[in-house]
Amino acid sequence: MTATSRKSRYMENPQTLRRYTNLPVLIDMLVSRKLTTIGYSHWVDANDREGLSLYQRALGYGFVGAVCLTRAPETFHHWQIYASGPAGVSVILNKQRLDELCKENEHFYAGDVRYILLNRIDQIEAKDIHQLPFFKRYGFGDEKEYRVVSFSVEKQNSMGLEFDTRLIERVVVSPFAHPSLITNIRKVLRSIEPWQNLTVEHSTLTDSETWKAALANYEKRHGVIYGKWVSGPIDIPIANYQRD
Repeated sequence: MTATSRKSRYMENPQTLRRYTNLPVLIDMLVSRKLTTIGYSHWVDANDREGLSLYQRALGYGFVGAVCLTRAPETFHHWQIYASGPAGVSVILNKQRLDELCKENEHFYAGDVRYILLNRIDQIEAKDIHQLPFFKRYGFGDEKEYRVVSFSVEKQNSMGLEFDTRLIERVVVSPFAHPSLITNIRKVLRSIEPWQNLTVEHSTLTDSETWKAALANYEKRHGVIYGKWVSGPIDIPIANYQRD
């Protein structure tokens, strides 16, 4: 892996999106070559559910579905909440290609979620109707969600946006997966046509050799420091260490 690709993993990249999900869903994506949107009835966030329900009722649609992505760099929060356990994966998507696909299909559209303060939600107007599927409470802002929404006059359980190999840039397997599993996961995913060249990596978010080597080298660089016990507050200039 190059230095550039390592850096982009941990910093926000405007050209990519991440979908945190699990191996069965990923396999379905690769086999069907469809990005599937499903209904919102089982979403945890009741506020979000009500927004999509209002949108569906107001426009008389038989089905409204969505798939939730993120612009955020790799975070422990996303792994823990949306792709927990050893079967979790993060699918890295090309944003430009996804936007093109949505524009080519009139039943799909995509955009950034807007995070609204509680005292502002009652100010939405009739002209805002198509923004309703993209409104969430301000407290969810760290998710940096990018959402694909689909709609249909007919009732159905899901809708699929067809794509080709240009959409998926790589797959990152959960940091909770044991390293011994990665080779066979990669082999299985690459056995699916036409994904023979799919890049499959193992997340090092919680177990970075670079991080550990740097700490191991600390004593070599600075030696052992002996001094009196510090009982008062310690002023640590942490700002210099906040970005990768």
